Amino acid sequence: MVIAIVIDLIDNKTNGSVITALRFTEGLRARGHEVRLVAIGADGPDDCNVEERYVPILTEVSALNQIKFGKFDEKRIRKTFEGVDLVHFIFPFKLEKKCKALADEMGIPTTAAFHVQPENISYNAHLSWFKPFNKFIYFYLRHTFYNKFRRIHCPSAFIAGQLANHGYENELYVISNGYDPAFVPAQTKAKNDKFEIIMTGRLAPEKNQQVLIKGIARSKHKDAIHLTLLGNGPKKKSLAKLAEKLGVDVSFDFLKKEDLIKKLQNGDLYVHAASVEIEAIAALEAIACGLVPIIADSAASATPQFALDERSLFTDNNEFSLAEKIDYWYERDAEREVMGKVYAESAKKYSLELSLEKAERMFADEIRDPREDGNVNLVPAAQTET
Repeated sequence: MVIAIVIDLIDNKTNGSVITALRFTEGLRARGHEVRLVAIGADGPDDCNVEERYVPILTEVSALNQIKFGKFDEKRIRKTFEGVDLVHFIFPFKLEKKCKALADEMGIPTTAAFHVQPENISYNAHLSWFKPFNKFIYFYLRHTFYNKFRRIHCPSAFIAGQLANHGYENELYVISNGYDPAFVPAQTKAKNDKFEIIMTGRLAPEKNQQVLIKGIARSKHKDAIHLTLLGNGPKKKSLAKLAEKLGVDVSFDFLKKEDLIKKLQNGDLYVHAASVEIEAIAALEAIACGLVPIIADSAASATPQFALDERSLFTDNNEFSLAEKIDYWYERDAEREVMGKVYAESAKKYSLELSLEKAERMFADEIRDPREDGNVNLVPAAQTET
């Protein structure tokens, strides 16, 4: 297949949706497909590198969460779309809306992914307490973008359920974003000076790293624990101040893939405190490296799906519940070692290869589906081979 992927930006490797889009692009190309990107920072020979679109106030706010908005360039994007079998959309913003209209005009089949969770927006707007706001965002996204598609990629069963509950009548394909196969357990594990707890994720309100810091402060073994927070974001200074106030030994870092894998392989425990997640590949990568997780049991998060039992779940936003689970695993080295291997094995059902196979089926389903004019867009047989 010849596939075009539209995403506002592709040049920020700290954004989870960007990382997912790049991983899918590379994976699809490795499976024999031609993939063309339309994005800020796209640099392939058949890609379309669009300019950044400035939106007063919103551009500054979005930059804190590693988001930029692409500018629509009809002439160049039309050229990129020529000869493609399908256009897949990552975000629901203005660039994507205009590209969707252009693809429809050109008679090109389209699919979309749902990566922008309304609860992420409400948390960053400090409106997480106002439930009607989330309902409005679900309605707005459906009315302005997603109701124009027949098929939507949902990274988890959780978000598929949320869409169904909010009136989305599309065919919903539950396809994990998939983790990089390089994330595997270490052959031999280094001994840490302290018990090493790790959390990966943007330093933002909905990720709730402050609960993790408070949970460690409540632990019976606080002085024997070191916390590493991997990520960047607007909450870094306040988190550092909180850790200093509570006497929690913490380091902040952002690592390249190779160093991230080593860090996870040599960790002792992974905690994912986020209250809002569509999937959380960061948690999955840690599990794939053999780390036992403790996950916030939040009604607005898909991440609890990775927990194999109650030992790996704590009450959302509850530092006391988290401290209890940290102490449980701290005190059980042998049990933690056994469960680390079990967790690493459990991660395999979310592998990137399986996700790519499911994505191919979704694309093929859309291409083969009759259009409104009664014709069928069939991919030539040679292009369907993978």
